Amino acid sequence: MKRLAIVAFCAALALAATPRARAQSFFDGLPIDTIHCDSMEGSVEHIHTHLQLFDRGRAVGIPAGVGIPQGGTCLYWLHTHSADGIIHLESPVKRSFTLGQFFDIWDVALDARHADGVTAARGRVLSVWVNGRRYYGNPRSIVLRDHEEIVIQNGPPYGKPTSYDWSTI
Repeated sequence: MKRLAIVAFCAALALAATPRARAQSFFDGLPIDTIHCDSMEGSVEHIHTHLQLFDRGRAVGIPAGVGIPQGGTCLYWLHTHSADGIIHLESPVKRSFTLGQFFDIWDVALDARHADGVTAARGRVLSVWVNGRRYYGNPRSIVLRDHEEIVIQNGPPYGKPTSYDWSTI
């Protein structure tokens, strides 16, 4: 009984230190930011966005399987299938989804100074681009749109983004 109490206390402590429910880490399939993990891809909203990260000129990969918990019994409405940087938005409801929600499902940081492991120097911010235009707002607020190109860079030096060939999707 004492061992069970210690385990429960440790689990509660880990959850309290967690800024949001980490579905992929601890609670496979629970909603994250009101985004559900369903047994099938939704068909009401279907969008693909291309995300690229660069750290001092080097590309940083977006992993395959973001939003697909181990075991593959469900997938979040925002997810990746492969490591090509394509975010798949396949939702049973029509509404706006943001880059911040994708990063929450991925369970990595996103703010003016951080994007996954890419971190701007103290006093600096990351350079964010949407469809070739500089974005000055909070990167978490970027609304995901079909065939959009999002580039986040820490530099200099800066990497050379590539445009995705949308004819392949």
